[in-house]
Amino acid sequence: MSHRNRLAVPAQALGGLLAAAVAPGALAQATLDEVVVTTTRRAESEQRIPVSITALSGEQLAGLGVAQTRDLANLVPNLATQGSFGRTSPAYFIRGIGSTQFNPNANSKVGVYVDDVYLNSPAVHGAQLFDLERVEVARGPQGYLFGQNTTGGLIRSIARKPEIGSGLTGGAELTVGRFGEFGAEAALGGGLGTSAAWRLALSRSERDGISRNTLLQADEGDTDALAWRAQLLVTPSDTLSVLVNLHGSDDDSEFAPYKQVGLVDPETGGPCASPGFGSGCTDYFGYADTPDYHEGQWDIARQVAQVSSFGASVTLDWDLGSLALTSVSSYEENDSLINEDTDASPLDVVHGAYRAGPRQFSQELRLASAGDGGTRWIAGLYYFDEQFKGTVHFAVNGFGPGIFTGVGETTEGAGQLSRMDTQSAAAFGTAEIPLADATRLSIGVRYTHETKDLDYVAFITDTTSVTPDWMMSWSSVTDLGLFQTIDFHLKESWDNFSGRVSLDHQFSDEVLGYVGIARGFNSGNFNGGALFDQAEATLVDPEILTSFEAGIKSTLAGGTLRLNGGLWYYDFKDQQVFILASGAGGTPFQQLSNAAASTLYGAELELAWAPVQGLLLQLGAGYTHSNFDEFDSEIGGDLSGNELPSAPPLNLNVLARYEWAAFGGTLAVQADAKYNDDQYFSVNNDPVLAQEAYSVVNARAGYTTASGRLSVTLWGRNLGDEQYATGAYDLAAFGFDQIIVGDPRSYGLTLSYRLP
Repeated sequence: MSHRNRLAVPAQALGGLLAAAVAPGALAQATLDEVVVTTTRRAESEQRIPVSITALSGEQLAGLGVAQTRDLANLVPNLATQGSFGRTSPAYFIRGIGSTQFNPNANSKVGVYVDDVYLNSPAVHGAQLFDLERVEVARGPQGYLFGQNTTGGLIRSIARKPEIGSGLTGGAELTVGRFGEFGAEAALGGGLGTSAAWRLALSRSERDGISRNTLLQADEGDTDALAWRAQLLVTPSDTLSVLVNLHGSDDDSEFAPYKQVGLVDPETGGPCASPGFGSGCTDYFGYADTPDYHEGQWDIARQVAQVSSFGASVTLDWDLGSLALTSVSSYEENDSLINEDTDASPLDVVHGAYRAGPRQFSQELRLASAGDGGTRWIAGLYYFDEQFKGTVHFAVNGFGPGIFTGVGETTEGAGQLSRMDTQSAAAFGTAEIPLADATRLSIGVRYTHETKDLDYVAFITDTTSVTPDWMMSWSSVTDLGLFQTIDFHLKESWDNFSGRVSLDHQFSDEVLGYVGIARGFNSGNFNGGALFDQAEATLVDPEILTSFEAGIKSTLAGGTLRLNGGLWYYDFKDQQVFILASGAGGTPFQQLSNAAASTLYGAELELAWAPVQGLLLQLGAGYTHSNFDEFDSEIGGDLSGNELPSAPPLNLNVLARYEWAAFGGTLAVQADAKYNDDQYFSVNNDPVLAQEAYSVVNARAGYTTASGRLSVTLWGRNLGDEQYATGAYDLAAFGFDQIIVGDPRSYGLTLSYRLP
């Protein structure tokens, strides 16, 4: 992959654009607003905590039209996403740490939270963002405080809470746009006397397909999603509060169909010399895909990613005077079904289906010292239990009868059915110790005991009755089974100590500097794509990441300039690596294994500047250097020295916004852009499974009434109609590589109304 475009950011992306957004009316003053976060489990200014974090308020998210968690990658330095199934199961990467595994049992290396509840299932990691107080993205291993240990970092959404003693609060928003886009959000809340309050919120998203299927003369990749949240806050006394949160969603969306890059020279039948869109090369069946990323021929009418979810949590906060007790109890469940045209062609070559139904319960107890002076501490216990069941199936009808067995007249496929019980228990504690008036030592430790109990079976199947639009049931793999290939049962436990030590110094009221060492681990897991051989059905050990970091946070020029930055170095041991490649027999083979070691280092810089009243300029920049120090894979070969996937060396997000008084209210114009450097999507650094540097530019223009209650906004996304890939997989055994594409240009209008 060429790096010639590394700094070739289009002029429109840097011509005054500098990352996050600001809501209408937020620039009535020239100074920048303080951002209060709870990343350390205490409410503190983002500028006062020795953690690399980007926090975005609900108003900022609305100001950029952010609708899903994966959209945050456009706003946060060194945050990237990859995923095969559109809105469902995105994989997050922070500083190059993430997982390319697409099976439903994949465990994210970036923790995803709603309020204080950890969401283990990747099926709900692409959830709609609505009626939020803020989102916090913390970089680096989280091995000392938050729910589950993760090596990459965390993404945490904090919902707006009910307000006791208030009148009616809330608002509504209506969006229409290209591709028949329709969005509606509404929130309403109020007090119930002097000791209770409620809040309801709803989000509805619809959109027609964004890809044209010229075979079936239909549009593919539509959106059809609904999400809701209901909260009740009760304060039985001045010292006790109880918050009940019920929430759910139903997503019956499709995902944009895959594209394929042919690897076969149609004249010689041998390997294509220069594979790529428009090269004329084909798959083994003679199909050559078009260069248009949003056009193709697919024999499946609906490539669906259906997810229904429900959850409930109860949070208790009890003021004990010199101590504060917090209890968070939660239950989460979801059911997902995915049906894909794996071969991305008009022929029924390979058809894939996935189902998952995880059920999780978690309980956290925290005891914290009260007050802001002297030594502050938090001690806690955490318990997590998940009952997971999943099944995966691939019908390989295009290669004719006996593709796997070599005998008979039956078309064949392969599938697995798995169940796993995960139990994790942890004890943790942190202490912040003042060493001098302006110097503080922070120590966090955590002990975790985790057990996984796995039952896994796989079969070669009879796919005579399996059509391209076939939807898999829970019993399909065993009902269609010809003979069993894998029977794997294992129970294993791990113990881990992790933590963080940091030293920070307040050089002045405006400048904080810090250094820190942290260690985190990511849970052991199994290969959910093992289909043919007992040796595939591995249960890998946890991975261990140790980070070294130094940073500075500053608010300068009378509060009009905020400049934060940091340097970091990662030492990665037993890294869990997923590989999809062609095995010795010419069949795609999945492997999950522990790489011996990897090294990563880099930097982040975030700038926000309000030079004059009404003008805001922002810049976010991230740099990541990554490579495998030692990694010899059975199917990938010696991968030592290769870059890690989805780790672009350079990424930039920029924004410029200007607003002024006009027509009795406020007019505002805004432009923002995201630049991603060259990146690979596979561990073997295949240049076909890669994306050269690209930029996506967005813009908004709006009017807000003097009261701030009513606003109308014209917006455009991906104005340059950039065609780019967000992921790619090796299916060379079938004569092609599979490409996942980003959204095309869209535009529309948003009307919003806020209650006083």
